[in-house]
Amino acid sequence: MVSLRQLAEELDASDMLGHLRNFPQDLARAWKHSEMWDLSGVENQEFSGVICLGMGGSASGGDFLSCLTDADGCLPFVAHRGYGLPTWASERWLVLSTSYSGNTEETIDATEAAIDLGCTVVGMSSGGKLKSLLEDAEQTWVELPGGQPPRSAFGHIFGAQVALSWRLGITSPPDDLDSIIKRLEEAVGACDFVDTEGDDVIGEMADSIRDREVSVLATQSLAPTAYRAVCQLNENGGVFARGHVIPEMNHNEIVAWGELNATENQSLLIFTWDGAHDRNEMRLDWYLDNISIEPTWGLMCEGDSHLEALLYAVILMDWLSCAVALMRGKDPTAIGPIVGLKEHLSQ
Repeated sequence: MVSLRQLAEELDASDMLGHLRNFPQDLARAWKHSEMWDLSGVENQEFSGVICLGMGGSASGGDFLSCLTDADGCLPFVAHRGYGLPTWASERWLVLSTSYSGNTEETIDATEAAIDLGCTVVGMSSGGKLKSLLEDAEQTWVELPGGQPPRSAFGHIFGAQVALSWRLGITSPPDDLDSIIKRLEEAVGACDFVDTEGDDVIGEMADSIRDREVSVLATQSLAPTAYRAVCQLNENGGVFARGHVIPEMNHNEIVAWGELNATENQSLLIFTWDGAHDRNEMRLDWYLDNISIEPTWGLMCEGDSHLEALLYAVILMDWLSCAVALMRGKDPTAIGPIVGLKEHLSQ
């Protein structure tokens, strides 16, 4: 079998793996730069909550922020993917508009609606229409480093988004961010199937799921990792996947898993961590004892905080999805159908 190292040399033309290696430092850079942001137009205001506008890789951060603030925050975060705004939105909601390119059609439309409604808006992009739109409206714009696929820029994007929540006092940062970055760098090194020495667990996992239907489960406090894992398998890996969350799936999907022959050609990835609710751990234990799926991979997300466990999950799925792509003969950066659709919409 051709090694992943050799496949990466042949197929990773745009150096997706290089972006994955930079993830911890992208976070660190975002956190450092956030100390210099001018937030005078946002600070000292009272909001009902935060609406996070975005699509694709630029939207995932809204899900992660919602998860974090549900556990330890003072305002709700609501992710909005699409045109316009929800009818319940008002000028009392802070709007966080994120478009990595700055030109995402749906996000621009929703941002215009927010400005028209009188909302306070903070925008994040590498430039584009979003920058000029917000500057013309005298709203706050934060620059993101550009030059890579949005889904590989999660360190830049989410790093800036979570730093904003810290600056505004909506959530609290963990005590030692430097230690988090160091441990995340170690996690990247362990997942790097090109530079790794010893057992290649990521490669073994990828080989076992690449020709199967992929189901991703996460316990409640890691819910956004399931959806982002599905998106990474779709875009990077070019395979279908679906995600669900415990305990919700215990009230519906679990029945299908128990049917005769229902698990043929299935594979299962399960995200959990030490901070999962005890009852959800009991549910997961029963599930694994009573329903047999081969292969099943349990992904214990390491970390001393909720934030670190979420970021650890990002690293695991980024590397796994790229390994799946390479084993299937796909450049993990290639997204032909998305490019084709954008060309159609521009006509």
